[in-house]
Amino acid sequence: MIYADLHVHTNHSDGICEIEDVLKKAKDRNIKAIAITDHDTVNHWSEVKTIANQLGLETIRGVEMSCYDFDVYKKVHIVGLWLDQVENVERLCTKTLISRDHYHRVLINELKQKGYFITYDDCKKYSKYNIVFKMNIYQALKEKYPDEMTPEKYKELFASKTSKETDIKMGYIDIKEGIKAIQKDGGIAILAHPCVYDNYSEIGKYVEYGLQGIEINHSKMKSIDYELTREYACKYNLCKSGGSDFHDPELIQFGNNGLTQKQFEELKSFAMQTKK
Repeated sequence: MIYADLHVHTNHSDGICEIEDVLKKAKDRNIKAIAITDHDTVNHWSEVKTIANQLGLETIRGVEMSCYDFDVYKKVHIVGLWLDQVENVERLCTKTLISRDHYHRVLINELKQKGYFITYDDCKKYSKYNIVFKMNIYQALKEKYPDEMTPEKYKELFASKTSKETDIKMGYIDIKEGIKAIQKDGGIAILAHPCVYDNYSEIGKYVEYGLQGIEINHSKMKSIDYELTREYACKYNLCKSGGSDFHDPELIQFGNNGLTQKQFEELKSFAMQTKK
């Protein structure tokens, strides 16, 4: 049984649900411990903690940093958990958010050239707390072109929008600096969903940078990924984390991915030991 979900998003980044709705959905699915790990966003901890306490959920201060390996030109997402403060993380993430927002303004103009006439304000309506994320652009497109916007169309319009040139424009954080920032702020640095960006072959290098953990349970993993993540965890003595990567209740439900109570207690113990 899944006890803890340590990879969750709200509409403070690219999720579509309010913090309270997300936490209530988690509780309804018998999740006992949760970490809101919004992309490059750390300014809503007080609200997260208050609502979680009201619901009787154990909550962990977290973030998902949009990092990059400039040696091999790959995205690398690093989840930081049990953060004590966010000074170093926020400094890096703020730069990324500014760059991403600028690029998405350009992307909106490019969509007009393809016959999709939406404005930045149309997208911002879906992002009350932060910059416009790609999901917000898609939400605006769905509102204006409801019959045309399908998951396949999303992939056609956005999934291909990744290249060395595009990645540089997004202002991603150097992987080494991201890991250091999380640790300086008292957290543990965990490699998120290595299957998504094919990060397996670089794990040894990231361990040298200070990487402490790896996700062993995630909604996008296939059978081989469950085997590989455990193999690398053993090889490099990495702590084990996991979560649903919840963004949209129509796509992902709580309770299918994350950690058992035993796994969570082991991870929590490791985190507390690093703080001594």
